Amino acid sequence: MLRASHFGTAISLLTLIGCAGASGSDGPDLGTGGKPSSSSGGMVSAQGGVGQSQGGASATANGGNTTSSSGGAGSGGGAQANGGAPSANGGSPSTNGGSSGGAPSTNGGAASKGGAASSGGSGGASKGGGTSAGGTSNANGGSTSKGGATSTGGSTTCDWSEPPANVAAWVQESWDSQLSNNVKTRKDWNLDNVMADAGQMNLCVRWGATSAVPESVKMNLSTTIARWFNDWFKGLGNYGCFPYGNGIKVNVTGWAVRPGKESLLGTIDSSIPIYTETDGDGEPKCPDACSSFVHWDHKFPNCKAGADKHSDYWLWFDDTLPGGGGAAAVGGDWGLRMPVSTFTGHFNDTSFMICEHEMGHGFGFQDYYDWTGSRPNGGSIMIVGSTSNQAPTTGDLWLLKRTWKEMKTLRGW
Repeated sequence: MLRASHFGTAISLLTLIGCAGASGSDGPDLGTGGKPSSSSGGMVSAQGGVGQSQGGASATANGGNTTSSSGGAGSGGGAQANGGAPSANGGSPSTNGGSSGGAPSTNGGAASKGGAASSGGSGGASKGGGTSAGGTSNANGGSTSKGGATSTGGSTTCDWSEPPANVAAWVQESWDSQLSNNVKTRKDWNLDNVMADAGQMNLCVRWGATSAVPESVKMNLSTTIARWFNDWFKGLGNYGCFPYGNGIKVNVTGWAVRPGKESLLGTIDSSIPIYTETDGDGEPKCPDACSSFVHWDHKFPNCKAGADKHSDYWLWFDDTLPGGGGAAAVGGDWGLRMPVSTFTGHFNDTSFMICEHEMGHGFGFQDYYDWTGSRPNGGSIMIVGSTSNQAPTTGDLWLLKRTWKEMKTLRGW
């Protein structure tokens, strides 16, 4: 969590960022989590005191949600703090991007094993073939999905370089500490969803605030979230032949409000469903039937709005976060939650560390409140106070590259 009182100060003074705990299950009750615990787990004091241990349990008295760094949103049954229940998301491989043996990708131009690629875009280049001359997103061009991001599959080689020495130890220790377990045991991470959706992320907005949604937010929400997400995804580039290194596409596929509060949304695109379902705390909820947080197989046969309106990530806004402590944000593989004023106050920022830190938890990354291991040169937006960056640092992007490398093998991408 991040102390709201520190927003106007230098970023190095921002202290508490924490994340909602994972339940370790994909049962139907998981959509109600995301509240910070009232306990001290997963938090650091304003003076920089040590917080909850990386794997220690930190449930509320009723066994409820915790403040895990990288787990999913926990409902009942206390999860672990700082990474909570293990997390690792599967997700079907994308059909876009360059193929590994010269066969054409779904949308990209075909390329022979040794020959030049077709006159289309970057998709579909073979291991030895050249890239195409074009770049348009059409039947012969760079692969897209429902208007999604163009694949980077046209390069002839993949970048498999090793991290520099000044971040390598931190990357390895982070993988060994929590990240490996998270990735192997949960299947709803950001990379899982982007690969399953062929270069896209679908958002469902849980509008728990009592104010109306600003028109500028409705009009530009996808653009803003894509910009912040792509500080991460573009940082992957062509590493390990990641197919969407030019950036992903973000879609808003649903809005949730409390019953009788639909007027807060104003005029919404009629093609986007509005939900009035609530969770056990009376908070607006996006349907479990349409959520990849619940359906790790990315199949949504009971989503009434249709499978194309499923959600991969929740943006959950309130007037203030529950639980006290002046929390600024929580996040996990389910999405992120923060006071609406925090979000709208930075809506036009090029990069925004609070949101991008929480997005980092969506890749499986932990918090480092009581970390005693190595630290990357230049700091990390996941290590509060270690950098003034608003976007991922060199160390953060190498941690993401390591995650992609491992998941590519584990998932068979």
